[in-house]
Amino acid sequence: MTLTNLLPDGRYYVSLWMVAQVLVFGCCLPHRSRFWLRMLPASIFLFTVGRQLLLIQSFVISVPLFIRTLMGILAAILMLWTTTATPAQVLYASLWAMMTQQTLQNASSVLLNYLLGWGIVSRYGVYLLVWMVVTLPLTYWGLAKPLSQGNYHVGHRHLAIAAALFIEFELVQGVPDIKIGVDGTSGLGQNYQFVLMNGICLLVALYLAHTLFVKRQAEAELAVANALRRSQKERYEAAKRNVALINRRCHELKVQLADLERARTSGEQKQCLSRLSEAVQIYDSSLATGHDVLDMVLAEQSLSCREQGIRLHCVADGAQLQFMEEADLYTLCTGLLQQAAARAGKIADPEQRELDLQVYRRQGVVVLETAVLLTSGAQGSGRALPEEISDILHKYGAELFSGVEQGCAVVRCLFPAREKTGPTKS
Repeated sequence: MTLTNLLPDGRYYVSLWMVAQVLVFGCCLPHRSRFWLRMLPASIFLFTVGRQLLLIQSFVISVPLFIRTLMGILAAILMLWTTTATPAQVLYASLWAMMTQQTLQNASSVLLNYLLGWGIVSRYGVYLLVWMVVTLPLTYWGLAKPLSQGNYHVGHRHLAIAAALFIEFELVQGVPDIKIGVDGTSGLGQNYQFVLMNGICLLVALYLAHTLFVKRQAEAELAVANALRRSQKERYEAAKRNVALINRRCHELKVQLADLERARTSGEQKQCLSRLSEAVQIYDSSLATGHDVLDMVLAEQSLSCREQGIRLHCVADGAQLQFMEEADLYTLCTGLLQQAAARAGKIADPEQRELDLQVYRRQGVVVLETAVLLTSGAQGSGRALPEEISDILHKYGAELFSGVEQGCAVVRCLFPAREKTGPTKS
């Protein structure tokens, strides 16, 4: 009796291989505390169950789909026990582990069939053990670790495609009944090469699907990053314009103060004081609408309007807009006022450059309205509203109306009246 005759038969190694593949993919997921203490008893349990299931498959009835599906579920439970990954991620990793293991086993069986015919290999278990030692590190570095890099999200469609490929993969595995005899004799079925190629193709398809979903997620994240970058740039440009206006006003105030110091008569002093009082009106904080965000928007836009010679009039009950989120209200009001200011800035007569903003409630509807006088020098539809404003209106179920009323271009947003949610956070 030789040492090889004392080794267990191939079914032990197949079960060991299943557990080893689960460990390979599980090690790439984020670990829980005491990872290996959790992994050891779970691996022993999975190995024992796998061994018994292989005995059922070999000697009772060939049901590879049921058996390997059950093994996949147990592998997912093992990963949930040992890692902090989401259920979708561990189920996805389990599908990869089971399909990879079976494909490598099919490839090893094809090679072993030729080696048995040539008399090179005399023991199935020894061959599988050597094959595992070679392929497991390659699987870890070439497949499991790259798949787990990055914090990608396994969505429902992604997981559904993987599950469909797994089911088709396992159904085809039942075409040849017994591939290699447990006594080490050649026993490949006629369709075994087809089964191997089918497994390889399905693994490639699963990898391509994985690449596609990861690429889509990366594109979505890039789109969000670009949108944030554009928003930051727009805010920077607005802040730069406001700072420039403030600096210009400060310079004008210094000049007028110098004129006041040089004034000798009371008449000259009164004239300088009048100009100085007019210059500081821009910083008057008398506009109190009852909503901090609306007050801030009006303060910002008044700087730009005054620079263009536009008079901004506001009659607004800001408390009616308490139901809106601060960021949404800021974006909406800023966009509406900028559009109205662009229209008013085209009016040739400086005396007619006026912009009205109103916020009020009428018949159970909250109205946010801007109005600009229409003249021959201000015809046209003006700029289209940005898409983000349309999204905000859709979010709150608002209706947008624009038209000409009493010689004015009016843009009116109608919001369904809602209960107030409390004071606005400053």
